[in-house]
Amino acid sequence: MIIYIVRKMTKEVFLGVRFLLSLYFLLISFTLIPQERGTVIVLSSIYFTLALITYLKPEKMKITNKILDIVFVPSLVFLSEVTYSIFTLPPLIVLHTNRNPVSAGVLLVASLILTVYMLRDNTILLFSTLILMVTAPISALIPDFLSIIRKERKSMTELRRSYRRLLRDMARWEKERRELDNLRFLIDTSTKSDSVEEFLKNVKDRFSVRRIHIIPKRDVDSYEVLMDRDRGLLSVPVKLEEGNAVIIFELESPFQLNDPLVVGSLERAGRMVSLYIAGFRDDSSLGRAINIS
Repeated sequence: MIIYIVRKMTKEVFLGVRFLLSLYFLLISFTLIPQERGTVIVLSSIYFTLALITYLKPEKMKITNKILDIVFVPSLVFLSEVTYSIFTLPPLIVLHTNRNPVSAGVLLVASLILTVYMLRDNTILLFSTLILMVTAPISALIPDFLSIIRKERKSMTELRRSYRRLLRDMARWEKERRELDNLRFLIDTSTKSDSVEEFLKNVKDRFSVRRIHIIPKRDVDSYEVLMDRDRGLLSVPVKLEEGNAVIIFELESPFQLNDPLVVGSLERAGRMVSLYIAGFRDDSSLGRAINIS
């Protein structure tokens, strides 16, 4: 729908400009001698008639639409021999520059030749008019350049947004992959380990833990995970079938506590101790640490 409206408006603009040019040459003809007047009137009438037919039947008059201005307007400028008639060419150059560059190029060459022919006796006016003719297609290209720049800028903005979204997705996928790998490791290790010491030894090697302490407790105040960032300690209270235990992970570096994946994996590892230890029946063992170095 939008394309149809744009095409319709373009055809109307071409018809309007051609009508005004025809009217211009008809009015100019009254200043000419009778013989030249008749020629200009006939050519102007044919020019507008063909322009009207092109507007009404654009599909059948495609070739005519491309060469119509090239054939008639420079001829009318030349036959009228009115100096300022050469200024009828820049509007056509502007119109054709974006639609048909070949026609615009031919009109530009014709305008330069006619300018040299008609203003050859006035050097300053000649060069100033030549400059004006050359600026016509340049001025027509500027909106296209601006449109291209806007589109490129919009594309770059969308590309940056897509890139940021991709980075966020990749970071999330990487986090999920690491979390899944750690979970898979804990499950595989728990099924293959024969004792809690063997299980925690594998956990220690996997997550760069310096030492692991298992401290039996009769009661604990809370089962929330505690962190000592100064000493790099992670305490995981665990509920056993009989009593409780606190699993203390002594990390190689306190900065490891800033990694939620490491903290979460060690917390799971601590909770899985209950798979190996049902409890501590001997009260003398309460508070005594089982150290895994």
